[in-house]
Amino acid sequence: MKFSSKLALGTAVAVFSLMGVAQAETTVRIMGIEPNDAFEKTINQEVFDAYEADHPDTKISMEYLENSAFKSKLPTVLQSDKRPDLYWSWAGGVLDEQFQSGVTQDITASVKDDFDATIPPGPVQSFTVNNEIVGGPTKVSLIVLWYNKALAEKAGIDPASIKTWDDFLAAVQKAKDAGITPIVAGGKDKFPLHYYVAYLATRIMGVDELAAARAGENGGFNNPDFIKALTEFKRLADLQPFQQGFASATFAKESGMFGDGDALFELAGQWNYSTQKGNSASGQGLPEEDLGMMTFPTYPGGKGEPTDVVGGVNGWVVTKDAPPEAVDFLKYWVSKPVVEKYAAAGQWIPVAKGAGEALTNPYFQTVSKMAGDAAHLQLYLDQAFGPNLGATVNDIAADLAIGAVTPEEAAQTLEDEREME
Repeated sequence: MKFSSKLALGTAVAVFSLMGVAQAETTVRIMGIEPNDAFEKTINQEVFDAYEADHPDTKISMEYLENSAFKSKLPTVLQSDKRPDLYWSWAGGVLDEQFQSGVTQDITASVKDDFDATIPPGPVQSFTVNNEIVGGPTKVSLIVLWYNKALAEKAGIDPASIKTWDDFLAAVQKAKDAGITPIVAGGKDKFPLHYYVAYLATRIMGVDELAAARAGENGGFNNPDFIKALTEFKRLADLQPFQQGFASATFAKESGMFGDGDALFELAGQWNYSTQKGNSASGQGLPEEDLGMMTFPTYPGGKGEPTDVVGGVNGWVVTKDAPPEAVDFLKYWVSKPVVEKYAAAGQWIPVAKGAGEALTNPYFQTVSKMAGDAAHLQLYLDQAFGPNLGATVNDIAADLAIGAVTPEEAAQTLEDEREME
């Protein structure tokens, strides 16, 4: 969808009644990522229509972009006069940099009381920079290990027995020995491979030591524990666990292959429940009886807590010069009655207080409990580290997966990028 020049300039337009009286109409322009399940668009439109019915002077316009295209376009459009009023965000270091560049709006005075009453403080803090609330959180996402129960049985693997990283590596080898592709991965997009690095670093280092490395302490990313995390990922890569041609496969291809039953494991977000269906050849994905899900294995002796998870809090950020109507709509969009609609439809794991009770999808109920039980939630590293360093961590994960670099070289590359900031 392209914005018309009228909408792109963010101007209020005049709508004339039959009596000739001008009425100001404001369009709230939103830029987000293409949903994993097309039904989310339907719910979005229902939400937009309901709001517009109660606010006839406000119109909601939404532009959807594929994940990678969104990340590529956003930095440029935010610095232009065509910036949207609201945009999708994973928070973290990327949001911090957007704040520093002056493209966000302080909405604290308008939303604090509402957010205090309806949203837990942690998610709100994710959208707070320098004590300024700049956006509203809607949902939590976690990276989990999906598996194909039928292929596990064929390979003689009991997923319930996979507790540690070594257990997982042993299962990978056993699947290979049985002629089954152990893991499907979208290496071209790189971020799916970085999930392994993020989890291993979280398990081995713990969130505090990982944050210290990001800050340049204790050798930065040359920290022995970070190199150990990269080395463990190389142990996996050395088993050649991924499908043939994984380095040129997109995430969409990855999820589709998993939905087609072409691999035992896939490390992806809970959203993959829908994505593996939509991207499969049949459009149906794995039968429910074959679809399994577990948390990432533990790493005995690591500094992280076994319940630590990798994921993120997602939501919408308000840009500078966005009209008050954009803030008002955001408050409506993140409110409990609205996010419950997404939860009940199996689209989101909402953060609004009590909204999780509307979840009916058993996989999402499990993920919601995992989030509630987690000692820490480590934000995806490609978001936590900021745009440049985040892109570099994706690069080194992909390079390690194909054997192009050593763990030490990968760590030094990341440290060199950190020092350049």
